[in-house]
Amino acid sequence: MKRTILSTATIGLALTLAACGNGENNGENTAGNEGNENTETEADVNNSEEPNDMDENNAATDDNENTGNNEETAWYEDLNIDEFELDAEYGDGEYEVEYEYNDGSPEAEIEDSRDGEEIEMEGQEALDELEPMLTELDLDAESSEDEVMEQAIEAFNLDEDYDELEVEIEFLDDDEVEAEDE
Repeated sequence: MKRTILSTATIGLALTLAACGNGENNGENTAGNEGNENTETEADVNNSEEPNDMDENNAATDDNENTGNNEETAWYEDLNIDEFELDAEYGDGEYEVEYEYNDGSPEAEIEDSRDGEEIEMEGQEALDELEPMLTELDLDAESSEDEVMEQAIEAFNLDEDYDELEVEIEFLDDDEVEAEDE
């Protein structure tokens, strides 16, 4: 988010400087124009705007390249979660989730062996799968075990007939909350 603000401020400054530069040139360019002052002024303004548009596009591209992320994964920036682990054990398998923010380079892994299937996801695929679930959680270190369990069951659409359910969350401020039901 800070990079977006910085990029926007830089672009605004560049546009301001370009506009000021045109004001100085207008007096020189229009002096011998005999009544066609607007024609040359518009041409100068149009010529100076094109590079700025390109600079703006380049700045956006550079920002995405520098972070290694695109706007589709920006959802994790709004989470207060640094690490999230969920382990639900059932008679017919297990459902495990691991998520780690990693200072803006998130990693995730999902393993699901319920119903006789072996599903494993990691990387961007797992992050895409976890986005709606993790963004639905509204928890903090003051959340009760019951709140943690209820929200995890609802967000991850878990069957309540589990044998064991464990949820561990570490927040960005290093506070933690754990809940376990056997």
